[in-house]
Amino acid sequence: MSTVVSKEKNRDGRRVLSFLKPYKKWVIADSVVIAISQVFSALIPTLALSWLVDTILPNENERLLWGLMWLLILSAVIDLVMMVIDEYFCHQTAKTVTNWQKLRLFRHLQVLPYSFYHNNSTGEMLARVSDDPDTLHNFLAWEGSTFMASVQGVIIYSFVLLWIHPYLMITSVVLGVLFYWSSNFVGSRMRAASADARQEASRYLERLRESVTGIHLSRVSGVSEAEVESVVKIRDTFVQHSLIELKARMQSVIVITSYNGFALGLVYFISALLIWNQDLTSGQMLTAGGLVTIAANEMQRLLRNWLSVRRTGPALDRSDILLSESASKAEVEDGISGERALGSIHLEDVTFAYPGKQETVLKGVSFRVLPGEKVALVGPSGSGKSTIVDLLFRFYETEQGKILVDGRNLKEWDTKWLRSQMAIVTQDVQLRSGTLAENLRMGKHDATEEELMEALQASGLGDLLESLPDGLNTVVGERGSLLSGGQKQRLSLARALLKNAPIMILDEASSALDPITETKINEAVLRAGKNQTILIISHRLSTVLSADKIIVLEHGRIVEEGSHLELLENNSGVYTRLFGREVEIGGKTV
Repeated sequence: MSTVVSKEKNRDGRRVLSFLKPYKKWVIADSVVIAISQVFSALIPTLALSWLVDTILPNENERLLWGLMWLLILSAVIDLVMMVIDEYFCHQTAKTVTNWQKLRLFRHLQVLPYSFYHNNSTGEMLARVSDDPDTLHNFLAWEGSTFMASVQGVIIYSFVLLWIHPYLMITSVVLGVLFYWSSNFVGSRMRAASADARQEASRYLERLRESVTGIHLSRVSGVSEAEVESVVKIRDTFVQHSLIELKARMQSVIVITSYNGFALGLVYFISALLIWNQDLTSGQMLTAGGLVTIAANEMQRLLRNWLSVRRTGPALDRSDILLSESASKAEVEDGISGERALGSIHLEDVTFAYPGKQETVLKGVSFRVLPGEKVALVGPSGSGKSTIVDLLFRFYETEQGKILVDGRNLKEWDTKWLRSQMAIVTQDVQLRSGTLAENLRMGKHDATEEELMEALQASGLGDLLESLPDGLNTVVGERGSLLSGGQKQRLSLARALLKNAPIMILDEASSALDPITETKINEAVLRAGKNQTILIISHRLSTVLSADKIIVLEHGRIVEEGSHLELLENNSGVYTRLFGREVEIGGKTV
C-alpha cells in the first residue's frame, strides 16, 4: 500500500480521543461514574485510616467506630454499582466506535480504484479493516476505563496530598513526571516494534488465506508439506517480531514498576521528617502512605495504559494510510441516470495502459455495436478483449479516446446506473456462500420464485434443481464450492439472464461447459436476448458463430472485422489462423 507521512508519535492519545469526541456525553457520564467510584473505593477507606488512628482509637469512641464500619460497607456497595455502570459505558462506547471505524474503512474500500486491489493482498486489506480497529476496541473496552480512572485518581490523590502537606504532593508529582518521560522514551521503541509485528501478522494472515483456499492445488501437486513449511517460516518471523515487541514492552514495564518503590520510599522519608518537626500526625502519615501507594499503583496503571495507547498508534497509522488512498471518480461522482438503455456501444480511438504498467494494452481501438446486435470480440490471449469489458464497467478510465453508451460518454453517466444496465458472465465465477436463490437474486433482488426457476431452466440447470431436495434453498458452499465448474458458470449465466439488462456481456462464459451444453446455452442466450445487445468475448470460436459481427483483436489493435464466413474468406487472416488451430485440436463443434 502507499505510505503517508505518519502523525507525530505524541499525538497517539489525541487520535484516540478524536474517536471518542462524537460520544463525549457517554465519556463525560463515565468519567463522573469513575470519579464517584474513586472516592468510595480508595479515598474514603484511606482517609478512614487517619480518622481511626488520630481520633477513634485515642478517644475509644465506639460510636464513631460503628459509623466508620457502616461507611466502609456503604462505600463498597456504591463502588460495586459504579463498576457495573462503568463496564457498560466502556464496552458500549468501544463497540460503537469500533463498528463505526470498521464500516468507515469498508465503505472506503468500495470506492477505491480497481487497480488498488491488484496491488494489495487480501490478507493486508482484511487486517486493516478488521484487526486494526479491533486493537482500538481492545484498548477502549478493557483499558480505557482504567486509563481514565488512573488519570482521575492521580489528580484526586494529589490534591488530597496537597491538603495533608504540600511537600508530599510535590514529591509525588515530580516523580510521576519523571517516570512518564522515561516510559514514553522506552514506549517509542515498543511502538516501532508493534508496527513491525502488525505488518508480519498481515503477511501471515494472507499466507494462511492462500493455503486454505488453495488446498486442492497443494494436494494434487503433492506440496502439502511444503505449504506447511512456508506457513511455519512466516509464523516464525511473526513470532520473532512479537518477541521484539514483548522485549520492548518489558523494558517499559521495568521502568513503570520501579515508580512505586521510589515514590513510597521518598514519601515515608519526608513524612518522618515532618512528624519529627510536628508538622504531621501519625494518622496523616499512614493516610499519606496509603494514598501514595494507591497513587503509585494508579500511576503504574496510567503508564501501562499509555503504552497501550502507543501500541494502538501503528494500527491507527495503517487505517489512516488506507483512508488516504484517493477514491475513484467513477465511484464517488454523480452522473446522469436514464431509463432503460437502448444498448448501443461505441469505442472511438481508445488507447489504454493499466496503471503502473508501461505496456499499452489497447491502441486506437474503434468499433460500434448497435442496439440489439450480437458482436463477438476474439483474438489471442493478451490482445485486449477483457480490458474493453473493464473499461465498459468503468473499473478503469480511458487515457485517450472515449467510450459511448447510447451516444453519451461513459464519464457522463452515473456509474451505478450504468452498471445496472449491464449483465456479465465471466470465466472466474463469483458466488456467495448462500443458497441458490440468494445468489440468483444478486441479479434481481425482488425476483419471484417463478422467475428464478425460469432463469435456471434457461441456463441448463433445470435437471439439477429437480434433483436437489432443498430446491432453491440449497446451499452452494463457500464461493460455490459444492457446485462443479460448469454448474457455477451456468448459475452465473442464470443470474445474468434474470437481470435482463439491455447489455449482456459474456466473457469466456462457456469455458467450463461441454460442447453440447455450450450449444444449448448459446441458443438460450439468443432466445432470451432478442432485445439485448450481446457482447461475446471468447477464445473458443465455436461460441461466436451466431454473432452478427466478429471483431478480431491482436496486440491491442483491431485487425479484422466481419461475419464468420466473411472472415474465413481471408486465408491469411488472424481469424482463419485461430479457427484452423481450433479445428486441429478438436475444438470444432457443429
